[in-house]
Amino acid sequence: MIKMVISKPNWSKSHPLNSIVLMYDAIEHKLVYADHYEQTTTEIDYPADEGMLIDDWKVGHAHSFAGRPQYCADILNYWILNQPLDHIQWDNFYDQDDFTYYYPLDKMIEQLCEEVPKYDSMFNEKTFIKFHKDFVNAFGELESNGIGVNTDFTKIFGEHMLKYINNKKIYQNYNFFTTTSRPSNSIHHLNFAALTQEQRKAFSPLNDVFVEFDFESYHPRLIAKLTDYDFGNSSVYGKLADDLGVTESEAKTITFQNLYGGVRKNIAKMSEFFRGVEDLVKVFYDEYMTRNRILTHIYKRPMKRDNLGDLNAQKLFNYYIQAYETERNVTILNKIHTYLLERKTNIVHYNYDSFLFDYSKEDGKETIHDIQKILQKDDFIIHSKVGNTYGTLKNYEF
Repeated sequence: MIKMVISKPNWSKSHPLNSIVLMYDAIEHKLVYADHYEQTTTEIDYPADEGMLIDDWKVGHAHSFAGRPQYCADILNYWILNQPLDHIQWDNFYDQDDFTYYYPLDKMIEQLCEEVPKYDSMFNEKTFIKFHKDFVNAFGELESNGIGVNTDFTKIFGEHMLKYINNKKIYQNYNFFTTTSRPSNSIHHLNFAALTQEQRKAFSPLNDVFVEFDFESYHPRLIAKLTDYDFGNSSVYGKLADDLGVTESEAKTITFQNLYGGVRKNIAKMSEFFRGVEDLVKVFYDEYMTRNRILTHIYKRPMKRDNLGDLNAQKLFNYYIQAYETERNVTILNKIHTYLLERKTNIVHYNYDSFLFDYSKEDGKETIHDIQKILQKDDFIIHSKVGNTYGTLKNYEF
């Protein structure tokens, strides 16, 4: 396994100023590449026709390694053990730029060799490779796009953030090594998944305007797909309000309570949708307890009892739905990346049920309409907003 050290380990690994300082084969105990003050190599010392097992998918996505195929041990570790691979943890003391360039080479190599994982578990190679490829591309391309910032950025987040800006962009940190694969997104004490309205005003388009699309009632509609229940084009909460004899606002509250806290018997009696949810919770739990694992809906990633423990039925259901949401979004992100490949418009942020685009008018309105079609596939309903900052988006229907 080739373990790697980058020049700015506390920065986004997708940042253009981040470079590789060291590549070391921790199994063969061999230096593969170095750009360090103690030693420098001009080329990667590794067979050109062999794939490389590396320890960090983000570094691999940011660097081509002269076209060698890459296999990421951190993703394999997640697939088998449902947890991230351990990396060197640099103390906050080492926040100086490029400190790894001067950090003693033998000390770094010693730390890289401290723990080299071995995997005895059998796994489905075909489904794993598909997961590996799609998740790396979806989140790697999204991170590498960056997101535009304006002059309010340092006013809101502090002058210390100035050094992370490159070409008017800041780079994010999507981490899908979570229990459900739903990514966290936090870096430099900035949590992109929990920005306030005021903080969002620090982000601006580098093209013409921000366009955001978000799914309406995403989880209920995802669950409806699993239970073969059809909400059609009607409002989810409007339909459930009719079933339950309450207002739409009350139906929304009841929906969240019963989806994430367990379906109450009186609710199941009144609603076909919730009866389907109740049955699905039981099916998932029976499979988990009988087979000691459950496979996620799209990529068939094993969520193992050995790794997750004896979850109760409701928590397992919640985990499964979050995984389904994320996997569906990964397929959407990859379609969007492919579609935008030769356009100026970029997708610059993703947050569970919403997708933010830095739209260029040069691409024409058909670009917006085509993106809508990608998101609306399988009869999902979306809404759109536009604005000159992320914090000033207004409803706008194209």
